[in-house]
Amino acid sequence: MGEKASPSIVSEIVEDSAMCTLDDLCLSCNVNPDWVAGLVEHGVIESVGQTRSGWQFTTLSIVRVAKAKRLERDLGLNLPGVALALDLLDQLDEMRAIERQKEILPQRR
Repeated sequence: MGEKASPSIVSEIVEDSAMCTLDDLCLSCNVNPDWVAGLVEHGVIESVGQTRSGWQFTTLSIVRVAKAKRLERDLGLNLPGVALALDLLDQLDEMRAIERQKEILPQRR
């Protein structure tokens, strides 16, 4: 009996000031441009540029688009659902960061 190899997780450190094109983003995340345009319309990611053909994205958008794609795939969410879920996850991250800061800083009386 053969064993199935577990999928490996690949991670990269992404420079937040670097930019990528719509094509780069689509290739990196294996998504189509129309789907990315939907993410832009719903405020999930921000584009720089006047026209879709000239859009630029921070490379951190790659991470966000990949997360959005996982939410769509794994939970069957539509674009508005993905946008809502990411917004709630962002709020949860912010609350956790605040709680960590409270634990780190000594209490003043």
